[in-house]
Amino acid sequence: MNIQSGQIAPYPEWLDLKATQRYASMSERTIRDWIHRTVNPLPAVQVDRGKLLISRTQLDRWLEAHPFCPSNAIDISKTVDEVMQDFRKVS
Repeated sequence: MNIQSGQIAPYPEWLDLKATQRYASMSERTIRDWIHRTVNPLPAVQVDRGKLLISRTQLDRWLEAHPFCPSNAIDISKTVDEVMQDFRKVS
């Protein structure tokens, strides 16, 4: 455990995929997808026979740079309505 500002940090600075999964409450597949994105990937380093490590500090910064924006969210109701309208036109 690391000591920061007089407090004990629950996670070390460098996290393997399992620790990253617990820390971010995300699946390993999602984390791997983030790492392998072609645009703005999650920074990671590969060590010891392909083991991936993620800096907790960089992960926090990366997550903070990707906030949820409702204007970019998909409106499922609208999408379903559009599909149903198209379906009714064909029927």
